[in-house]
Amino acid sequence: MANEALMSAALARSQSFHTFNTPQTSVNKSGNNLECRVCEDGFSLGGDKVPRLLFCGHTLCHACLLRLPTHDNNIHCPFDRQPTPIGASGVWGLKKNFALLELLERLSLSRSDAVLLPEVLIKQRELGISCDEDEEHLAVLYCTVCASHLCLECSERTHATRTLHKHKRIPLSEKPREKPRCADHSFHPVEFVCLEEGCHAAPLMCFICKDYKHTKHKHILLEQEAERIRSTINTAIQHIKRVAQELTDSAHKLESVARQLEGSQNDTGPAEIDTGGTAEEARARVKQYFAQLRDQLNRQETQAMTVLDAHIRERLCSIRQQQEDMTTLLSQMVAVVVDGERAIQQDDGRLIMASQDLSARLAHVTSQEQQLAQLASLVPDPAIPITFTKDNRIHIGARIEMRVVTLGLDGAGKTSILFKLKQDEFVSTIPTIGFNVETIEYKNFKFTVWDVGGQPKLRPLWRHYYFNTQAVIFVVDATDVDRLPEAQSELTKLMTERELKDASLLIFANKEASLCNCEQALGMAALTDSLGVHKLCLGRSWHIQPCDAQSGTGLHQGLDWLARQLVPSEVLNSAG
Repeated sequence: MANEALMSAALARSQSFHTFNTPQTSVNKSGNNLECRVCEDGFSLGGDKVPRLLFCGHTLCHACLLRLPTHDNNIHCPFDRQPTPIGASGVWGLKKNFALLELLERLSLSRSDAVLLPEVLIKQRELGISCDEDEEHLAVLYCTVCASHLCLECSERTHATRTLHKHKRIPLSEKPREKPRCADHSFHPVEFVCLEEGCHAAPLMCFICKDYKHTKHKHILLEQEAERIRSTINTAIQHIKRVAQELTDSAHKLESVARQLEGSQNDTGPAEIDTGGTAEEARARVKQYFAQLRDQLNRQETQAMTVLDAHIRERLCSIRQQQEDMTTLLSQMVAVVVDGERAIQQDDGRLIMASQDLSARLAHVTSQEQQLAQLASLVPDPAIPITFTKDNRIHIGARIEMRVVTLGLDGAGKTSILFKLKQDEFVSTIPTIGFNVETIEYKNFKFTVWDVGGQPKLRPLWRHYYFNTQAVIFVVDATDVDRLPEAQSELTKLMTERELKDASLLIFANKEASLCNCEQALGMAALTDSLGVHKLCLGRSWHIQPCDAQSGTGLHQGLDWLARQLVPSEVLNSAG
């Protein structure tokens, strides 16, 4: 009676625990709601998950009891810390919770009908295990008593008797793990695993092998070693799954990048819509860039051909005019010669009468001899000398013409530099009102320089001189430190002008420290930093040249740099 009362109390405690502390929606591996409170796995009728009772009345599965530490041959309940003594047999000596096992058996019988559902049978057949009674059939059930795999037909046929009908048959997927048998003692199950290094015998052993073949060897319970290996493998699997998930995410990202590169076709609508990717956008930009280059080259070619055709027409008109002048003069000479020969053949009286007119005509022709000699010496060269600058402009003739605009603050020395280059003399001028235009011939270059006033009221007019400008000369007074921020501001505005985006920039640092004895004059490095040229002229051809407008030092070096930017090097070398 005492044992029955104990079992009833344990069963009531187990039922009350799972009724009030286990979520109704939880489903464990055993398919029931009776589970171990430690591992939260469902109890089973046998194996590692069989329920065992502690002295305090709590029930744990066999596997969790194996993991509890022992102190003086006692294990302590993980819930109330009450000790439960264990003998030499260990956890196996603890009583099973038979009341709970009976309940589990009833639950399993109530589920037997669910085993026969078509979807369950299909899932079991996918395991591919042959029936022990008929190998041509696929097993779907496992008899826990007969330890046999059976198909549905063989299960009904072999368990048709009243005695065998009570055998528990479960789906193959719920088949409990089988304990291996000892290789040397087939009647005994394997209970231990040898851990001794250098042992050449089989590591799996029963209690007989442990005492005789593996005497004093390190060993561990089979379940504990298997659990350790499962834990290690499970940890490795979880790690591999995380790595695989990361690889999958990376693969998805790569696929997304590939789709973004290649684009996609959207066929959800009535017509397919081709969405171009970044690769197609890049191709379109390349095509657009070179199309613009071709358009620009075509325009430049048209302009060059227009200039060349105009030059050819002018030369032909000049040659035709020379031909007409020479023809007129020749006709006059022929007429005088014919009339003179005719007069010579006449009598003296008529000769004397015609001599006055004939003498005047002869004098006129004689006076044209010098012009005739000049016309004869002016036989033009049929060759047309052509030179192209870096901006693809055509230049015809011995000299290359360039359009340059000189800008800067008032009083910086723009006009003084211009006249020093033009006349090789220093001219101290008053502030420029409006503009000056001068032509400077240097080597085989012909610079047309527009000197525009730098007073504040004239600076808004600078933009009217930007058209067709190939280079900008910006003059800065290196001694006027206080106005450098103002000069830097005006230079910034210049660099943002669209019409000057292809123009080269030459900065003349007038009265720079190395060329001037003035104490407040800045050097090249300080002047460059003050103007912020490196940042302003990023991607542009620029140069800062120290100079002195009064002595002319550095001016021609600036023109040399300007010439190198405007024409190819081979043209510049031939010009030198």
